[in-house]
Amino acid sequence: MVNFARLTKKRLGEMLLEEGLITEEHINEALKRQQESGELLGVVLVKLGYTSEMEIARVLATQYALPYINAANYFITKDLVDLIPAEMLIENQIVPLDKIGNSLILAVSGHLNEKIFEEIERMTSCQLFLYVSPASQVVQALRTHYADGTAPAR
Repeated sequence: MVNFARLTKKRLGEMLLEEGLITEEHINEALKRQQESGELLGVVLVKLGYTSEMEIARVLATQYALPYINAANYFITKDLVDLIPAEMLIENQIVPLDKIGNSLILAVSGHLNEKIFEEIERMTSCQLFLYVSPASQVVQALRTHYADGTAPAR
């Protein structure tokens, strides 16, 4: 079972503010845009140019007490592509990177939803090991291996 005990209960915006990476004005504008678009706050902040994907990934890694990984460095095998439904991966910004025995390594860049990870554990019968990766790396891996965004590339 994935352990979601956070080292901090602070929200992403609070942590970025405390580290001096964004301002209150940046947060307020990003929150307004987030309500309109439905996108994650980190995605909005990057699109607005207020911070970088690397900073978001670093703060998320701290927030969830997870290690960072460069998802772009992995070649994803067909076995991994077929392991989890594409829709689930795309919707939740998750990409499987490796499977060793019954251990499954996943890169995540979106909101960490405990129920989704429990479902993946149930489907795969694997113990999950989560790593934070910048959104562009996860999205690129998904595009590479799921050609139309809904079905595995062959």
